Amino acid sequence: MFGGVRLEELGQRIRQARLSRGVTGAQLAEHIGVSANYISELERGIKKNPSMQVVAGLSDVLRFPVDYFFGLEGRGLQRYIPADLSGFVRERILAPYSSGANAEELSDEEMMDALMQYVRNTREKLES
Repeated sequence: MFGGVRLEELGQRIRQARLSRGVTGAQLAEHIGVSANYISELERGIKKNPSMQVVAGLSDVLRFPVDYFFGLEGRGLQRYIPADLSGFVRERILAPYSSGANAEELSDEEMMDALMQYVRNTREKLES
């Protein structure tokens, strides 16, 4: 499982999102910094475990929320944070990137926005 999605469904979700936006596999790959072959392998289920940076890139380019790729849209993401990570997630990711809102009061969309901002900032730090 990848979030709430069976791994074989992940590629289908990526392909559906890509086609709905009229983006080729090569265009998507170029924008997120991977090979077109990698995108093809994800879509066909050969590659099954994309990094969070790849998922963030898919979300940015295709304008689908990250939770779509995890199969968690509308399911209340708070309950999917493992207990051993909840403190870190709330303190290091949600609090700084959610305008100071209480993590328990965040909507799924706000939580995913905070996570995406964290991933973008982390990626920028690693690239600089």
